Amino acid sequence: MSNPDYIYFDVASTTPIDSVVLDKMHEVNKNYFGNSSSVHQIGQKSHNLIERSRKSIASLLHCFESEIIFTSGGTESNNIALRGILNKNDHLITSTYEHPSILNVAKALNQKGIEVSYVKPNAGGIINPDDIKNALKENTKLVSIMYVNNELGSINSIEEIASICKENSILFHTDAVQAIGKEKITLKNTDIDLLSFGAHKFYGPKGAGALFIKKGLSLNQVIYGGGQENGYRPGTESVSLIAGMSEALKIALENLETNKKHIQNLENLFFSELDKTKISYTVNGKNTMKGFINITFNEIDGQSLLMNLDINGIGVSFGSACSSGTTKASNALLEIGLNQKSAKETIRISIGNFITEDNIFSIINSITNIINQEIRANQYV
Repeated sequence: MSNPDYIYFDVASTTPIDSVVLDKMHEVNKNYFGNSSSVHQIGQKSHNLIERSRKSIASLLHCFESEIIFTSGGTESNNIALRGILNKNDHLITSTYEHPSILNVAKALNQKGIEVSYVKPNAGGIINPDDIKNALKENTKLVSIMYVNNELGSINSIEEIASICKENSILFHTDAVQAIGKEKITLKNTDIDLLSFGAHKFYGPKGAGALFIKKGLSLNQVIYGGGQENGYRPGTESVSLIAGMSEALKIALENLETNKKHIQNLENLFFSELDKTKISYTVNGKNTMKGFINITFNEIDGQSLLMNLDINGIGVSFGSACSSGTTKASNALLEIGLNQKSAKETIRISIGNFITEDNIFSIINSITNIINQEIRANQYV
């Protein structure tokens, strides 16, 4: 962390880069400067490192090397997946609380003659697979449902939804940006056809991501250039970003169970300490990713709480980072049934691998002081 005194509780937005990954990228930037499309030795040295990285990522996710296409991140992967599959008069099914890189693409595709149906999550933030089944039509070409919601942390029944699609000869895509590196995902023999992820969610570099495209599946080309990445993502590859992502994923999955246990213990401590304060709160979302805390404090505006925590040297999130700078109520919270007032009294706290017990005590102490000050101030209004 650049500021050792600042406590960062916003890893759902982005993570700091692992120091080992930084060292790896520095080495690559020094020694692998060639264009990987060049046929000379310097170029082929870069090409070989890219392919070794692809092999490593494929092995970690249990899929074929040819099924991994490198991109600039989850947003680009989502765009390539949806725009690469859907044509005029096709039907897309997605959910109402997807990431903007799905919802905004769906909106744009709809304007080009592609039919779009939206399925709502239940009160726990979960998509009911039966709702997907009921939304299917004769012209349904693709279903896209996120693996883990980026605001609530709720985990969807992806394998069940993928199986429904398979049974009906429909393609299935999942935005797994919040899941890869945090859960064990095996793509071999899965019914998932396309899967997006980005390195900066698992302590890797920003600007690096990938799209899993199941073997035998062909997409429309949506970006034109020199033909790199099977033509799906042309452009000179960033060798250091790709190598950094590969290293970060390896570290994340090697330490998966240790990290999950550590984060779960800290989450348990957070709630046990919060309950001692007698502060009124509600937790949003069911079946959530460990360390994802979407919480409504009934005594204070969420944006105000965020700003005061920041002043105290603690970083949290109000809604999604992709909607930063706005005081609008979170779309995901409204979709699960919260009213405007409750949604605006909600923050997201996400616990990283580097968080300590002392950090938990610090955020509880700050939240308590800020809310109690707000309550006292309101008593004199």
